[in-house]
Amino acid sequence: MRVYLTFFLIALAALLLWSIYPQLTGSVAKDSPASSDSRDGELSHTKGANPSLRTSPPRPPSFPKQTTLLPAASGTDLLHSPNTTPQDDLSLLHTLLWSHRSSLGENPVGLNDEITAALTGRNIKGAASLPADHPAISEKGELLDRWKTPYRFHAFSGKLMEIRSAGPDRQFFTSDDDLLRE
Repeated sequence: MRVYLTFFLIALAALLLWSIYPQLTGSVAKDSPASSDSRDGELSHTKGANPSLRTSPPRPPSFPKQTTLLPAASGTDLLHSPNTTPQDDLSLLHTLLWSHRSSLGENPVGLNDEITAALTGRNIKGAASLPADHPAISEKGELLDRWKTPYRFHAFSGKLMEIRSAGPDRQFFTSDDDLLRE
């Protein structure tokens, strides 16, 4: 009895996998009605076609051509101001990251230039916490501290970020570094 039950369960699993295999791999049989009516790499909505199947991978999302400045961007003129401290700069960056997270759901990721790009609106929503022409952004697209050294960003998670400035000596991990952990 156990042998028949085991055989039956294996056959049922094989049948299930056979029926969903095209959906798992994104492939379509050559003689299926769906493959004969495809245009531009996508399947048409003909009888018998599954519109969720594609013959080519989906295109990556494109960024909006125009950016929208978020309300936090109005305070960026205080970044590196002679009337503020380096800790104030880090607090302002914290606010910009919070604004980004509120709009897009999580921290930007990557190296300094990638995070700066996301903060200036090169993201899926075109939401900018920092104006793209801000003087604290270098020609390489990196966000610089007041001593012209790129900040170091370390994402602990989608919600937690550490920001480090090298300080006046422009050397990281020395006693004059400024650090903010969210």
